[in-house]
Amino acid sequence: MLTTNDFINIFLPVLSHWIVWLSFVIVVIIILVIYAYPYLKKSRKEFLNYHIRIPIVCIIALYIFTKMLEGVIYNGSILNVDSWINGVMTALKSQWLIKTASIITNLGGGISIYLLFIFAIGILLFKKRWRFALLSTVVFLSGALLEVSVKYLVHRTRPENLIASGYSFPSGHAIMAIVFASLLIYSFKDDFKNKVVKYVLIIAALSFFIAVAISRIILHVHWFSDVVAGMSLGLFWFMFVVLVERSITGVIKAVRVETKMAEPIVPREYYLI
Repeated sequence: MLTTNDFINIFLPVLSHWIVWLSFVIVVIIILVIYAYPYLKKSRKEFLNYHIRIPIVCIIALYIFTKMLEGVIYNGSILNVDSWINGVMTALKSQWLIKTASIITNLGGGISIYLLFIFAIGILLFKKRWRFALLSTVVFLSGALLEVSVKYLVHRTRPENLIASGYSFPSGHAIMAIVFASLLIYSFKDDFKNKVVKYVLIIAALSFFIAVAISRIILHVHWFSDVVAGMSLGLFWFMFVVLVERSITGVIKAVRVETKMAEPIVPREYYLI
């Protein structure tokens, strides 16, 4: 059983680990500066109100990732949670569950996820949505580079298994799955005017990356904290790149949303993206 101190250790910052939290504060300051950029450039104040959700989600995701990173580096209480969940998964000897997890994990990683990404980019290029295609490419490829970099820096050992090797933290499948799902929602959500269809597709995209993340734990190729860190890091990175892109376009009056509902550009006016 976890004690009260364990729960505090899992959810709240340990200030003695000041290097980790100083890095967190620096990145948060960068996020806030980027968010305020359109205002500093005297573009429409409504931009800040409309986009407030982006920095909020960005900071929350970064905080969760930082807590997982802190726990792994400094042997925090999250490691006890990892061991307990890994033990539960080991006790589940359902062949049906393992086969299902294998199918899901193969779909959400490796060649499969890149093929799905290329297919999505092809649709965007066919629709002449150059901005969304470029943004998606930047987020996806830089996300893959970020995953490799963090794994190399942390050097965490995987749970004992026979199907995966390499470093464990964070889960690359979780990162790429949530980045891909976020890109689908961001790029195609306005194509569906029927709200029921739109929300069904959004739920399907969300279910996809959650299923991929859970499959990595079921197959014993990642610890629980690896998966949580991967999802939070992927969401942070996606939101951060979108924040940069939207802040820049918030001060460029010629940039418009690439949908049929886009209004004509009016001279001397800054538009919301």
